[in-house]
Amino acid sequence: MEERIFWWQAKEKDSHDFVFDLLNAMQRDYGHISSLNLQHYRSYNDENTPSLSLVGVSRPQGAGSHRPVTFNVIKSMCDTVQAKIAKNRPRCAFLTSGGDFSQQRKGKLLEKFCDGQFYRTKLYEVAPEVFMDSCVFGTGVLKVYEHNSDILCERVFPEEIMVSIEEAKYKKPRSIFQVKAVPRDVLTYTYPEYADRIKEASTFETEEYNAGSNVNEMVQVVEAWHLPSIEGAPDGRHVICLENLTLLDENYEHNYFPFVFLRWSDRLLGFWGQGLAEQLMGIQLEINTLLQNIQQQMHLAKPKVFLETGSQIADHQINNEEWGIVDYIGQPPVFYVPKTVSGEVFSHLDRLFNRAYQISGVSELAAMSKKPAGLESAVALREFSDIETERFMIVAQNYESMFMEAARQMIDLARRIAERGDDYEVVSSGDKYIEQIKWKDIDLREEQYVMKIWPTSLLPQSPAGKLQKVIELAQSGIIQDPGTILKLLDYPDIESVTQYMTADQDEIDMLIENMVDKGKYVQPEPYSNLALSVKRVQQAYLRAKINNAPDGRLALLRRYIDDCMALMASMAQAAQPQMTPEGAGSALPPEAGGELPPEAGGALPPDIEAVMPSEPEALPPQDLQ
Repeated sequence: MEERIFWWQAKEKDSHDFVFDLLNAMQRDYGHISSLNLQHYRSYNDENTPSLSLVGVSRPQGAGSHRPVTFNVIKSMCDTVQAKIAKNRPRCAFLTSGGDFSQQRKGKLLEKFCDGQFYRTKLYEVAPEVFMDSCVFGTGVLKVYEHNSDILCERVFPEEIMVSIEEAKYKKPRSIFQVKAVPRDVLTYTYPEYADRIKEASTFETEEYNAGSNVNEMVQVVEAWHLPSIEGAPDGRHVICLENLTLLDENYEHNYFPFVFLRWSDRLLGFWGQGLAEQLMGIQLEINTLLQNIQQQMHLAKPKVFLETGSQIADHQINNEEWGIVDYIGQPPVFYVPKTVSGEVFSHLDRLFNRAYQISGVSELAAMSKKPAGLESAVALREFSDIETERFMIVAQNYESMFMEAARQMIDLARRIAERGDDYEVVSSGDKYIEQIKWKDIDLREEQYVMKIWPTSLLPQSPAGKLQKVIELAQSGIIQDPGTILKLLDYPDIESVTQYMTADQDEIDMLIENMVDKGKYVQPEPYSNLALSVKRVQQAYLRAKINNAPDGRLALLRRYIDDCMALMASMAQAAQPQMTPEGAGSALPPEAGGELPPEAGGALPPDIEAVMPSEPEALPPQDLQ
């Protein structure tokens, strides 16, 4: 009996034959899935698209048999849910498990690295598109990959992904395929060594193929992956091929595919998820039928005039003149206005609408961007929003998990790029910094940290919400200056005010970060909040000491505290009244409120005296960096 050879076991030059034979066999199993995707695409876009092929999507055939719906609840629900869930921009947090100072510092750098990588790859722009695919088609696909020592991400249309139905019964296939139409000239410039063979490849033809269109310059390219059986096994494989040529054939060492899958709702069995469009499809079809019946009845229900046969009434006498006179002989004309549509039909239509909102978990107010009557305060609105969002808690968690998995793959790719000897770095920016993060400064192993995720939505975004937030801050006493309150009531730019109010703390945090993380020292200034600086830096010193920070970094913190104490003492001495010519005492006697300077036995302020060391400590001779 001849031993069976699987596609990942084929010889390097024969991979394309095995891959395309397998795909042709899998096409038979994907007819039902493609039909569902096409139906959901039509319903969301209100158009009779013939197919999801290249020509079919670009050339919809008008309404035809698929009459455009007037009330598209599928589109309304999908758009509303996307606006509610995808508005958040999740970020990754890295907690080192029992890590020392060095590991905790690398964990902070890793957070900044992921922030910069998310913005570099435009993940926050791509993710909402992936989320919409999950609503319409049931499954959204995000691809994270390396290209020329750079990490990129893109949205992949679900129709391009193929897996074996039998192998993916429990959502864990060992092989996955991406079928994509690529311009022939792009392939020629990417793989110039195969230029002649690429020109010989047949065009990517579809059932709507038109020789005069640009489709004749598109070539079908298949990229296939097979995971290693176990970690370190040599049977992992990555292939890029045409029907007549293998462009790339290499080992695949990762234990994951370069995709992140987002499903609106998981099925009990099978790889593909169930989308919101599929859940609402039955109600949408019934609504369409009712609307068509109502439309037909409304068109037929026109006023009629009944005239007895033989009556001598001229047609022109029946008009819309006020107090018009109609001459007649015999029976007078009967004007009849038929009843249009039964009220029960509209009641049933309303019930279907309400049922659609219940299934999706979207309120009609949210779909129409309205707030409930009586909810005026920001606290009440936030509470209402939290309650409404609980319906999508699982979906929101899946959306955040997509960012976590994308970050994990990006970190793994950056580590492998660095292991090859290439420098990989990203620019991370925040409200208080712009920093270039190099992977070689991080280099944390996956078992050294725990990754967590949280959404970012700190302050209200609407003008009404910001105005209510200003009132809350004023009533709580956080903002006390009348001028600031009046300014915010006129233009509620809360961020600008909070930046000024926390400027002293932000400066101290920046100095602490420079000393602890970067080994850079900055001399304290008299314009800083010196008392707060001493307290915060002292706390940072104790925390760094607990975390076994290097002695050079601890010395910088001690030096800053000493310099702050000296500066505070000199400022206090300068604030004392002028000395008498004899140098004995102040201009005012002690009983009148005068105090002796420190040199004459006077006491320093208690907050300075409590923490001021008896003698400044010298810096250690080692390099502070």
